[in-house]
Amino acid sequence: MLPLSEPDAIGLAPVRASATEPSTARSPLLFWVLTGSGRVRVGSTVHEIPAGESLWIPAGARYAMETDSDSVAFPILLPPSNGVSAGPATVTRLRVPPGWEDRLIHEFVHNLGYLRGDAAHPSSLFEMIARADDGATSLPRLPQSREAFEIAHALLRTPGTDDTEGQFAKRAGISIRTLQRYFVEETGLTFTRWRLRARIAASLEYLKQDREIGWIANEVGFETGSGFTRAFRAQMGESPSDYRRRALSAPTDRSVDTDNDQALVRMLAEPRQPGETAPPIPANATWPRVNGAHVAVWVYRGQARVDVADRSWELRTGEAMILPAGVLNTVTVPTGSLLLPLGFRSSNGSTVSADALETVQFSPDDELALLHTFVAAYTPLRPRGHDSATAFDIIATGPLAQSVSNGSAADSIATRLAATISARPADPRTLDEWAQEFGTDAARLRREFRIETGTTYPQWRSLSRMTQARTQLQLGVAPGTVSRNLGYAHLPAFSRAFRTAHGISPQRFQAQSVERALWLRSVPRAAEPSARVLHTH
Repeated sequence: MLPLSEPDAIGLAPVRASATEPSTARSPLLFWVLTGSGRVRVGSTVHEIPAGESLWIPAGARYAMETDSDSVAFPILLPPSNGVSAGPATVTRLRVPPGWEDRLIHEFVHNLGYLRGDAAHPSSLFEMIARADDGATSLPRLPQSREAFEIAHALLRTPGTDDTEGQFAKRAGISIRTLQRYFVEETGLTFTRWRLRARIAASLEYLKQDREIGWIANEVGFETGSGFTRAFRAQMGESPSDYRRRALSAPTDRSVDTDNDQALVRMLAEPRQPGETAPPIPANATWPRVNGAHVAVWVYRGQARVDVADRSWELRTGEAMILPAGVLNTVTVPTGSLLLPLGFRSSNGSTVSADALETVQFSPDDELALLHTFVAAYTPLRPRGHDSATAFDIIATGPLAQSVSNGSAADSIATRLAATISARPADPRTLDEWAQEFGTDAARLRREFRIETGTTYPQWRSLSRMTQARTQLQLGVAPGTVSRNLGYAHLPAFSRAFRTAHGISPQRFQAQSVERALWLRSVPRAAEPSARVLHTH
């Protein structure tokens, strides 16, 4: 293991400003700033996003993103839900509560497509974050536009009013649709949800005054005490009676004042209580695979098990290593852990023995630079001239670096066979026929192939074809064409093999993945020796 601690010593570049070209969102996108600051231009409007906030960009919006120096942001591209975009139809700001950072990085990782299982759908991710922010016990964020602000202030003064949304809009001189848009864009909540939040916030003062539940319900706009209790419990996670009991037993030196303006001041000063906690990061794994490029991976949180050929590594936080091209590998990540790909380099026909692999230890001081490198390697949000192999070259050291940089194929017949099949996956020849082609003994080739790739020739060929199938499907190639490219007798045979390996049909996999591939297509790729030896994780 090679200990690394100082960013300058290991060659990590400073975190530079990044940007994307203008693009149209075909699927919803969540732009989240982890540290620093960023901006998103949607149409003619520029949204300034500080650390800890995110911007929801609906499908169909025209946008461009950028970040400042020393800033790390994650553009989380989300798959359509059952083929239909979900979530808000308008641009919406969301506060990301503390403690949600790792969960959002998990969603970003999952939507890159190299892990098994389904990532969150657009609506579910939006709702998860909105519910977490929605758990605040103080007043919801006030809108900024004049008309919406006046409506919000009126609701705070008289939360029990039964005036309708239409009546508020008419008095403000705007349409109901405009009123709805103002609230969603400026507060992250619909008008109805904002009003409910304001009513619950107003009820807290009355509960601290030991008012009767039925009286409070009527005062803040609920028809019945039971309806108020249900809404309060859904918002606060406890009944009004339990909240009142805790509030009255807590020491306080504040005098009771029923004046609404004074109550508003106190409510604005209320500390926010924790909202809904982030769901735990689930255990996950890659499909068994044969990569077309060498890939660098790094454990950002927790631990991970990496199997390459017949060797295994248990990586801990901060450790990184290379997954070599052309060799069977799998990665298993337990609950609460995150393993991130940092970059890649073309194999150019070279081979890397599992015995040459080493782990590299990064320090906590390296985290932000590595996260920035990770985002820049796999999304269009990157600095000008970014090299996706930068972090890779830091990890590939010593004999491993020599193997990776070697542009010529190794002398091993097994390696030459693997490179040939990767470039010509439809070639139907058996291993015995290949042995005759290479002028060697079939038993010897079978033995060498098993040693160098970690699996038998039939299994390796199947895994290699499935790895390439995922890539071609992600790039939008029709399943029938993929079937022919990979040498299957007909589409049903390919579909059966794909479903056996992945648990879903090629068509469903493609529907979930093609937009992500269009996103990734704009990222500079390491050159491959063949168009069919495609980089996938």
